[in-house]
Amino acid sequence: MLFSMSVVSAYAEDIDNEIGKQEQKIDVIKKETKTIEEQKLDTDNSIKKIDAEIKEILENKSVTEKKANEISKEITELTIKINKRKELLRNQARDIQTSDSSNSLIETLLSSESISDAINKAVASITIMNASNGVVEQQQMDIKKSVALEKELEKKLTDIEDQSAELDKKQRNLVDIKLGQELELAELSLSLNTEEEKKQKLIEERDEAEKKKKLALEALEKQRKIEEDAKRMADLEVSKKRETIIDNSAENAELVDEKATKENPSETSKSEENVVSNEEKSNVDLSSKEKDVLSTEESSSSNTGWSRPLDSINISSRFGFRSDPTGYSGNQHDGLDFTGSTGTPIFSINSGEVVAAGYGPSTGNHVIIKHSNGMYSYYMHMSTPPAVSVGQSVSSREYLGGMGTTGNSTGVHLHLGMSTGLWSGFVDPATYIGL
Repeated sequence: MLFSMSVVSAYAEDIDNEIGKQEQKIDVIKKETKTIEEQKLDTDNSIKKIDAEIKEILENKSVTEKKANEISKEITELTIKINKRKELLRNQARDIQTSDSSNSLIETLLSSESISDAINKAVASITIMNASNGVVEQQQMDIKKSVALEKELEKKLTDIEDQSAELDKKQRNLVDIKLGQELELAELSLSLNTEEEKKQKLIEERDEAEKKKKLALEALEKQRKIEEDAKRMADLEVSKKRETIIDNSAENAELVDEKATKENPSETSKSEENVVSNEEKSNVDLSSKEKDVLSTEESSSSNTGWSRPLDSINISSRFGFRSDPTGYSGNQHDGLDFTGSTGTPIFSINSGEVVAAGYGPSTGNHVIIKHSNGMYSYYMHMSTPPAVSVGQSVSSREYLGGMGTTGNSTGVHLHLGMSTGLWSGFVDPATYIGL
């Protein structure tokens, strides 16, 4: 009996010792808990600060995109004026080639009934020639202005890409803070839990948090690489546009030379041959492009009447559930994301009526089309204002605009959506366009 009591006493003493050790562990954990709770306040403040910075970047990005849209519209208007004036100068040059202006002036003076009539006709002829010279001067001024606006637009598009990169950086920082905090809390709960079953569960939760963090960072890294590739392609597009502007300037310079050398028939004929040669080359290129478009339309159309929005398909994110790396877009993705370079042509996937065409802080430059079967299609984040307007009827594979990264976007891409109602009932576009 005494032996049994001594054994029990020894066991109780051991338990007390274990309890004492456990209480010491609990005290340590409580101190750590207090420290982490204090740090959590700082973390919450950091998250709020980053949220505010992201909001500010989006607002600044929206202002830059609106300015880029205005410049793009001004360039379009100048291009129309330059083309119309180019045709006028071409006709005047042709008229000058077919009739010697000096002989025409002499004939006009000789056919006058009086000196007064001759003077009036001479003044009128000189006024017309001066007016033509004024058209040439205005043409040169508009061309210079158009080139300057192109450079300004290029700068704005670069600013948009820089702002997108800064937005991506802030979102990465936010991911690291949020998931890091979750990881610390999971580890703390693990330390406080003494039951093996709960401990194992918390270990799994911690591993899952680490896995989520790793996947999120991998997704952002993949997106960053896609954006770098798209930026390289965009730089190539900018170089091509710059070469086109130089070619157009050279062509207009030839037209001005034709006007300046109107009294030298041999130089005029040479310039005219160059212009005709360039026009024939342009017509050949256009015919080739039209064939490419027809070929693309035939290959992309499906038996259901729906076609693909791009000539080249590269999907970066599909419809449905996806891990949200930033905490802003949600885990449900209501469309298909296609990557490409800035300015990549976007086409309507079926005929219908344009019900929205403009700019939104989240969607950027976008178009919404209502189709005859009641379905809606959405085209978001275009680089410039849409090429169509509200109320306009569009056909299948009609050009809508160029791919960009406007709105809440961190890289150049097209978000294509489809729904049964306006901004409701979203469905997977892949089942309609054969992807």
